Amino acid sequence: MFTLDRTTPPETVLERLQYPFSVMEVGDSLHIQDFRKAESARVSAIQYIKRHQLDWKFSMKKCRDGWRIFRIR
Repeated sequence: MFTLDRTTPPETVLERLQYPFSVMEVGDSLHIQDFRKAESARVSAIQYIKRHQLDWKFSMKKCRDGWRIFRIR
């Protein structure tokens, strides 16, 4: 469904979460091949930020083999 690219391995990832936003650092990205799922992940990221009152920002970009959602702040 998607892959998380990061420079350092996560300490723990809770299995019940659909997307690993809590362990993402600035510069990390999710790769999702299907546009509808990528759009769903983007909306989930916005909801995660609002729910946890964070000063984070995510960006969604088209790439050759799908979509990437980057944590940019």
